[in-house]
Amino acid sequence: MGDDIAAWQRVTMAVAGRSLTMFGRPGLPSGLNPTAAAELLAIESATLNPDRLLLCDVSMALPTLLMPPHTQTTVVMRHAGMRQAAERTLIHAGITAQFSADGLVPAGEYDVALIEVAPTREAWRMRLNEAARWLRPGGVLIVAGPNDAGGKSAARDVKSVFGSMNERSKAHQRVVTAIKSVAITGDDITPTSMMINKRTYYTYPGVFAADRLDVGSAELIAALPDVAGLRVLDIGGGAGVLAGAVRDAGASAVDVIDVDALSVKAMQQTFADDAQVRVAWGDVLDGVPWDAQYDLVVTNPPFHVGKRTDDSMVRAFVKVAARHLRPRGSLYLVANVFLAYEPLLQQLFAHVDQVRVTKSFVVWRGRL
Repeated sequence: MGDDIAAWQRVTMAVAGRSLTMFGRPGLPSGLNPTAAAELLAIESATLNPDRLLLCDVSMALPTLLMPPHTQTTVVMRHAGMRQAAERTLIHAGITAQFSADGLVPAGEYDVALIEVAPTREAWRMRLNEAARWLRPGGVLIVAGPNDAGGKSAARDVKSVFGSMNERSKAHQRVVTAIKSVAITGDDITPTSMMINKRTYYTYPGVFAADRLDVGSAELIAALPDVAGLRVLDIGGGAGVLAGAVRDAGASAVDVIDVDALSVKAMQQTFADDAQVRVAWGDVLDGVPWDAQYDLVVTNPPFHVGKRTDDSMVRAFVKVAARHLRPRGSLYLVANVFLAYEPLLQQLFAHVDQVRVTKSFVVWRGRL
């Protein structure tokens, strides 16, 4: 990206009596530092001696740094940027791990599974069921998350799947442990679908607006110009509804990028029969993987990291849009009315205006 929002930074901290080095950057869910939940998972598992270890969405793959050399580790990350942080951290430490390619847990019999509770309950429940499926009988599950962001309900969920569990609260986090019995199998993870404007969209647990047309996206679709024959980029595609809408309206080609591995998997299924729609898993802080120029860029960007308002991703989205638009191309961005994006847009676009305003949303247009 060429500016500080994409810069990787090294952080060193003491965990379980050892000095550990990790990598992070602004704009990630964990930012520059591992989360408190990841630190607790590392401490809880530091005395274990697993042959096969499964880490699901654990910030910077922190516990791996404390495992014995013989441990074979599988790291599963939904978030593309968090995967990069984990990879950089493990490469620096000289640790080899297997990374899941699609955000789903690969089959196997793991001795220990460590899960950092996901922001949405649907995504967290999916991870819990995957761990139940692939832990060996007698395998250990350890879960951690903030008390006010899924930690408390995680304890109830673990008990409902594993039958029994132990829990404790520390530093505003909840740590839950359980042992897998032979009888536990967990539920199979399959996509669901929804019909919007005569098109079927596939979704997975935790995908943005996985069961409906998001109101903001609906406002953006209503505000779009004639897209017939245009080349379009959708930044942060979610379930692919914006991409589907512009394609159905006659866009000649659509490229979509999303940071969530399961959003990408869902969109790949939705657009499997359309060669004019390309979907990529990636962090927009690194730009987009296509060396292309677009007539139109559409986006319904996130403005939260956890419970914090954070405009790092929005700034990245807008800069990528400006870089990849053709002369006289336009960006259409929908946002809540209370978000002051006009100064940001004016830094990069010659013409900025509001093309649709409701009580809750505004659709901004930026033109080069």
